[in-house]
Amino acid sequence: MRQRGWWMRAATTASVSATLLAFPAFAQRQERPVYRDAKAPAEARVADLMARLTLDEKIALLAGEGSMTTHPVPRLGIPSVRMTDGPTGVRSPEGRPATVFPVGVALAATWNPELVKRVGAAIGRETRAHGADVLLAPTVNIVRTPRWGRNFETYSEDPFLTAQIAIGYVNGVQGQGVGVSVKHFAANNQETQRFFVDSIVDERTLREIYLPAFEAVVKEAKPWSVMAAYNRVNGTYAAEHSWLLNTLLKGEWGFNGFVVSDWGATHSTAPAVIGGLDLEMPGPPTHFGEKLKAAVTAGEVTPAQIDAAATRIVRLLLWSGAIDRGEANTPDPAPMRHADVARDAAAEGIVLLKNAGVLPLDPAIRTLAVIGPNADVARIQGGGSSAVEPFDLVTPLQALRAALPGVTITYAKGVDSEETPPGAQADLFTPGDDPSIHGLTATYYSTPDASGAPIRGEVATSFLKRISGNIAGPQVTGYTALRWEGRFWPKISGRYEFSVRGTGNATIVFDGKTVLEKATPSTPDIRDVLGFPIPRRTVSVDLVAGRSYPIRLDYRTGQTPYEYLSFGVREPTPSFDDAVAAARSADAVVVLVGSSSTTEGEGYDRTSLDLPGDQNRLVEAVTTANPRSVVVVNAGAAMTMPWAEKAAAILDMWLPGEGGSAALADILFGRVNPSGKLPVSFLARTEDDRVELKGSRATYSDGLQVGYRGYEAHGIKPLFPFGHGLSYTRFDYSGLKAPARVRGDVPVNVRLTVRNSGSRPGKEVVQLYVAPAVPVEGEAGRQLRAFAKVEIPAGKARHLTLTLDPRAFAFYDVATGAWQVRPGSYRLMVGSSSEDIRGEIVVAVDR
Repeated sequence: MRQRGWWMRAATTASVSATLLAFPAFAQRQERPVYRDAKAPAEARVADLMARLTLDEKIALLAGEGSMTTHPVPRLGIPSVRMTDGPTGVRSPEGRPATVFPVGVALAATWNPELVKRVGAAIGRETRAHGADVLLAPTVNIVRTPRWGRNFETYSEDPFLTAQIAIGYVNGVQGQGVGVSVKHFAANNQETQRFFVDSIVDERTLREIYLPAFEAVVKEAKPWSVMAAYNRVNGTYAAEHSWLLNTLLKGEWGFNGFVVSDWGATHSTAPAVIGGLDLEMPGPPTHFGEKLKAAVTAGEVTPAQIDAAATRIVRLLLWSGAIDRGEANTPDPAPMRHADVARDAAAEGIVLLKNAGVLPLDPAIRTLAVIGPNADVARIQGGGSSAVEPFDLVTPLQALRAALPGVTITYAKGVDSEETPPGAQADLFTPGDDPSIHGLTATYYSTPDASGAPIRGEVATSFLKRISGNIAGPQVTGYTALRWEGRFWPKISGRYEFSVRGTGNATIVFDGKTVLEKATPSTPDIRDVLGFPIPRRTVSVDLVAGRSYPIRLDYRTGQTPYEYLSFGVREPTPSFDDAVAAARSADAVVVLVGSSSTTEGEGYDRTSLDLPGDQNRLVEAVTTANPRSVVVVNAGAAMTMPWAEKAAAILDMWLPGEGGSAALADILFGRVNPSGKLPVSFLARTEDDRVELKGSRATYSDGLQVGYRGYEAHGIKPLFPFGHGLSYTRFDYSGLKAPARVRGDVPVNVRLTVRNSGSRPGKEVVQLYVAPAVPVEGEAGRQLRAFAKVEIPAGKARHLTLTLDPRAFAFYDVATGAWQVRPGSYRLMVGSSSEDIRGEIVVAVDR
């Protein structure tokens, strides 16, 4: 850099000018900025751009400009870099649709990193098509408790499985030239008091349970970004935790991307920068910006520390292509969709928990009863920042009718599982008189009274708005008022409930009458939204099926940094007796139960593992009425099933994304052989969960005994164990081999043969667990250390080699600050689940 600066300063002298004229190629090369030369080495371009940036420009780069954008540097032709939420798909801030893929736990249930890589690649392509450069995903926090409200979004209770699935996802996304932001670093395992909770956890537990997935992704997949969590870790906020961000992440693991705060997780200026935070989001800044410049002036933050953070943001600019483009990444006007990938992933994640000879169903049946509160609703994703606007929604009932055109299908809801009126479904509304076009006309205004020319208009099919920023006003929402208008078409006659929950003021005019307004009494809702209590107003109206009613909802924003609006509709109470009668008279029954619209979501935890409402009673009655009943659980986390022994067959379809309903039909009728396995344990009772969720201090007293490790140690028998999942065929294991004596610091190959002894082709997940031959007090017993998913034709066999990483026999020794092998005898166990062990050998491990 000194040489280039010297030549530029001296270029006015006659002698140097003559020299440059004598070497025109050299002169041309020096006049071209390295940062715009795509052929220059990456770090040379980063250094070049850093030398051109002023201190003010560097500071500007360290905070967002808007909710999802970084600051541009117009002087150097550098645009904003845009981020967008994941990980279920691309969550467009403008409400544009995108493919909704299975939630994280459903992807982990595939136990197939290559398939997850396909999903990641599809999401990466759609992220680019939406004009974004960085996807805020994946979530790789460990499922410490099945009651965590965000379990659906992450992968597993096991760090090894989590790491392998996450690596597949990250490689898929970043292979498309889009960065990821791996979240939430670290020890973020509950929503209760999530903005302030202090996770008290010892270093060994961190290293062996809560950090391995982050470490593996950073070292093997090279993510562009890591997101610092809201919570504290041992007294210090994660977004200013120097040991986590500097010593461990950037130092020991060699991470060269940037660290971004979770949205609103920055709590300081100098401590955050010194602690390793590179980018405060969202913008405009609260703690960086002018406050950071003042901290530099006061000597609290050094220019070198600013340079260290800015260098990482400049790398983002380079990796994203923003420097080469010189302009913002613009959205593709044609929406991109990957329906086939979503359907394949949904099918492979469905888990067959039990089958007493009922499945697959005979496609030649004459009558099928489809029953339950989740039968005619598309429960495809969880609530919160991961929610994606779908292209369209297909319910299980619709998919089954499409798959069985010659079968008489009767439907009965049976019970209402909703605690409050659920989010309004687009198929209940039309923007005009044409009943084939669903949704409401949406019009947006800059004026609070919706006067004057509108800003824009569209047909809305989603009636949830949530936008956050660091400032209040229309610059957060993009509008000051909105209007949803059209016609409501009740499917059945009876009393309907309409509700509005919002930070602003709403009015509903129904059939020409104002039925809900600011004066309507409000009630505190059962859930805070991301920690913010938002009132709900509800009104009841008696309606008649077969006619339509004009409806208009006017909403004036609350001018708050966090804007939230949801519109809900509850249909009349269904008949329990009709559902039981339908089950009794059918050749077979599919009963769909699971989460309600508020059971799982960001911002709150569950209080119980039980199915909400009266669903357990419905399953008991239906399975008694017809022994050929298949129970399908539609939820993003473990549920208790007190009726499990009575049910002939049980499937878990998770929250499966937009392809889930069609995938379920494929599984039910044997077009696809189920191959999913549980990435989490399913408990028999809520009381079996030993984790407490209360207060602002979370003590991780369970230590290493998380998930199946803890249940085994405490003698708790899960309803369905970790790794469990059945098939329509049968797999036999044989020939397990491994060296009798091994060294703990080198990989170990374990060989076996798996044969498909059934009549159908299928996929099996072969799991390898390691445990000390002599249990160690207070530590985990068996632990998953390797797995492979293999497809085997009927009657054929596969010879497999599973490789154990050197850490398979190691523990983290806090005293020495290193991984240490504990020599001795170890059991190597291969099986179809953590409890279904098909073969075992003992090996001696030397240090």
